[in-house]
Amino acid sequence: MGVTIYVRLSLDQHGDELGVQRQEAECRAYAEARGWAVREVIPDNDISATSGKVRPGFERLLASKPDAILCWHTDRLVRKTEDLLRVIALGVNVHAIHAGHLDLSTPAGRATAKTVTAWAEYEGEQKALRQKASNLQAAKNGTPHKTGLRPFGYADDYVTMVEAEAEAIRKGAEMVLQGETLAAVARFWTDLGLLAPRSSSGTAKGDAKGWGVGGVKKVLISPRYIAQATYHGEVVGEGQWPAILDEATHYALVSALTNPKRFTGGARTGSAPQTLLAGLATCERCGETVRGGMYRGTPVYRCGQKHVRVPRELADKRAGNAVLARIVFPGFLPWVLSARQEEGDDSAHLHQEAQTLRERLDGLAVSYASGAITLSQMTAGTEAIRARLDEIDEKLSGVTGLPPIDPVSGITDLIQDWPITPLPVRRAWVKFVTTITMHPNGFKKAAKMTADDYMTVEWNHTSDDEPDA
Repeated sequence: MGVTIYVRLSLDQHGDELGVQRQEAECRAYAEARGWAVREVIPDNDISATSGKVRPGFERLLASKPDAILCWHTDRLVRKTEDLLRVIALGVNVHAIHAGHLDLSTPAGRATAKTVTAWAEYEGEQKALRQKASNLQAAKNGTPHKTGLRPFGYADDYVTMVEAEAEAIRKGAEMVLQGETLAAVARFWTDLGLLAPRSSSGTAKGDAKGWGVGGVKKVLISPRYIAQATYHGEVVGEGQWPAILDEATHYALVSALTNPKRFTGGARTGSAPQTLLAGLATCERCGETVRGGMYRGTPVYRCGQKHVRVPRELADKRAGNAVLARIVFPGFLPWVLSARQEEGDDSAHLHQEAQTLRERLDGLAVSYASGAITLSQMTAGTEAIRARLDEIDEKLSGVTGLPPIDPVSGITDLIQDWPITPLPVRRAWVKFVTTITMHPNGFKKAAKMTADDYMTVEWNHTSDDEPDA
């Protein structure tokens, strides 16, 4: 007689497939002792039979039309009545080393198999209820959930902080809140050699894959990193492990990264613009502010009506040069510094932070309305952001604000380091110094167009005897 061996393991924590290999060895020995020929061995490793997910091996077993099935135990083959009915439809015998022989070709055999499976299904459901209650209680007590691989930033005990990874998480959060993309953070972490636990577990260093955008986002918005224990996405208790991020940073990330209106470039709720001129420059024809986009593989600025389509690199360079030229113009810098001294050196930073915080409050509301975050996350995030906003509003009473200048490095470093200056700072200077209007696309070929054909840059805060930008 020829048999097809089916083996399955619900959870393979180490990914070494030793569990299914042990089942296969016992099944082969069982078949050899009885003189049965093994037609094929079909495994399902690290796959539950009760989760509802498709078992590729099980589907292949049914499609192979076996003469007979041999398994380690019947619960390795079926745990649900609906799966048993599909096996019964094959009309073949099932042999289980530790559960005997099921003759599915007879009414008595089928009745026995249904009874056994029904009790197995009942046992599984009861176990699931007990496990859920236990997991909820552990989460409320702040006990770390230790199923699966360790979380990035913490050691194998799920509690001890791995400082190199923790610092990378803090830097990644800073990058996102300064306008960098998740892809940039993914490259940064990968270049540091700090791979995701799943990527590095049981994988040769040279074969491991780097971070992806989804993995980075999952880390940056997880309440675990502010020492909050969750159950099914809801925060239910204080975690018994050290926090890596502070609450204000965490909820700023949640607002920025879960907002369904988030996209690359352009004005949007809850997420800082990721391009220099998005939301600042306007279209000459319709008056709308421009946003970032792509045209035939080239990054461009364009309005919602697509009247303008200006190469982003050219526009950024033109705007940056205009800002720097204005800063070094005689008399301008002393005027700015004098105004800053009158209003307080940190006023510009505070105004910028207050505006960002208000956008993040809107972003939390939109994220909750779209189902991206839970009510508890929105409530906690709103409280944390409002607390900081109240502090800033108190400091800014009666102050107008100006673009930020580092009090230590001063204007020299701003000019020298303009390309690597944080995007929000550059945007603040562009907004303060210039008014930029982008022109509708004409009939001239792009190769023959200059920056002045694409856009007009005018200086703000000028006197009648000063030149144009």
